[in-house]
Amino acid sequence: MVVSVMLTAAMAGSMTAHAQAPRAYQFVLAAFGVNQGWQVNAHPRMLADITGDGRADIVGMGNAGVYTAVALGNGGFAAPQFVLAGFGVNQGWQVNSHPRMLADITGDQRADIVGMGNAGVYTAVALGNGGFAPPQFVQSAFGVNQGWQVNSHPRILADITGDQRADIVGMGNAGVYTAVALGNGGFAPPQFVQSAFGVNQGWQVNSHPRILADITGDQRADIVGMGNAGVYTAVALGNGGFAAPQFVLSAFGVNQGWQVNLHPRMLADITGDQRADIVGMGNAGVYTAPALGNGDF
Repeated sequence: MVVSVMLTAAMAGSMTAHAQAPRAYQFVLAAFGVNQGWQVNAHPRMLADITGDGRADIVGMGNAGVYTAVALGNGGFAAPQFVLAGFGVNQGWQVNSHPRMLADITGDQRADIVGMGNAGVYTAVALGNGGFAPPQFVQSAFGVNQGWQVNSHPRILADITGDQRADIVGMGNAGVYTAVALGNGGFAPPQFVQSAFGVNQGWQVNSHPRILADITGDQRADIVGMGNAGVYTAVALGNGGFAAPQFVLSAFGVNQGWQVNLHPRMLADITGDQRADIVGMGNAGVYTAPALGNGDF
């Protein structure tokens, strides 16, 4: 009986040790890293589904241009391939001047490249095989030559019309400008839609996060900004514009002690109701504010 008890205790100890053993990560690709010459201040690297298989792939903008590595479905990626001589350092693109993003702008469930260069907007449509069509210049707007600067003017891609295509939303000096995706890799002419959330209204990149997410559940991305007083929102109307901004919450703002360099604030559906909620990491820890469905939290 004593032996039986001792064996049971030993087994329990073994099981506990096994349960607490750290899980190993795996090294999957000798690419896109510091040892291969990639630097944060020069080479954007993003994850997005560029093949339409529901798996996020790696897309990196290196010196020579665009490199991709397709997800294999087992936690690893296929060997990287050089797919496009565009959007890279050698073509004049710089992190501190030229935003480059991935989003589906055609509605085919594949993420495309959208870059804001000196002259304006360039796009490269995903082909479905890990590569992209040649870049095309689609719009003289949202670029350096039009006065847009990374340290002053956020430019975001989000579906604000509900057609499953990502549109451009930019917060410029005067306020909010939008350009609706046409489905062919281009965008409609930009329109000025709101005197809010811009430099002239006191919004600054280093103090006031501005995020696009569906907070009402209508499949259209709305504007949520964390200003000095707290949270302001502007609900998408479906035509490329937004309803008048409303002040909805005395929280998550500068006046409550939140700082961009210390306190991340994000939007994501944490309740399962198809509406994006606020999640903020403050001094004490995590704070949340669930969306109410009417543009408020």
